[in-house]
Amino acid sequence: FVSGKGLVIYPEIGDKLDIICPKGDMGRPYEFYKLYLVKKEQAESCSTILDPNVLVTCNKPEKDIKFTIKFQEFSPNYMGLEFKRLTNYYITCK
Repeated sequence: FVSGKGLVIYPEIGDKLDIICPKGDMGRPYEFYKLYLVKKEQAESCSTILDPNVLVTCNKPEKDIKFTIKFQEFSPNYMGLEFKRLTNYYITCK
């Protein structure tokens, strides 16, 4: 994660995106991150102050953590993410 840099992807409804928090090396420093789904202004300023939606927390250096985002318009799970077609979404980390 580099401030001021970004990655743009163009998923379609039904696509999946895997986010992996890699296992840390024993005896080496480990960087802890939380990834948030935010508004455009928040992504541009790296802010998570206004109503952040935590997607994943990378806080377990002893194991790999894999989080899968499925781009779907409706989720069967009330806590699931839903995405509208032709809408931009932003993820940032702290």
